[in-house]
Amino acid sequence: MRKVNEIYRYKTQEYSYDAVNEFNIYPEQIPPWLVEFMPSKGGYLIGNLQLAHMGFRFFSLGNLWSIVSSLATAEQSHAILDLIEAKWAELVADMPFKICYPALNGQEWRIIAGSDPKNTPWSYHNGGS
Repeated sequence: MRKVNEIYRYKTQEYSYDAVNEFNIYPEQIPPWLVEFMPSKGGYLIGNLQLAHMGFRFFSLGNLWSIVSSLATAEQSHAILDLIEAKWAELVADMPFKICYPALNGQEWRIIAGSDPKNTPWSYHNGGS
């Protein structure tokens, strides 16, 4: 949450070696569900979908692979595992570990998945197991 609060104060359109907002994240891109989802202890690595567009969903495979392959620091690894433990009910619950959280749904699902029936929320191709 400390980093999310920091991002809310970022200036946009900064381009230089000393830019604080090096990925040019717009605070409006931070989804409302993130504040509810983020535990007081823990965190995760977000995805860079394209220039100035971050993917705030929790992608389990990428985050876990960053730990296994030592791409994440020890502190980052512990934060990822703390988040998984704190959000166990949402990420695991009664089924195998979810690929991403939250799944796409509604209009967002129709646009991105092309209304493909195999990509319904929580199916394999849309945040499933």
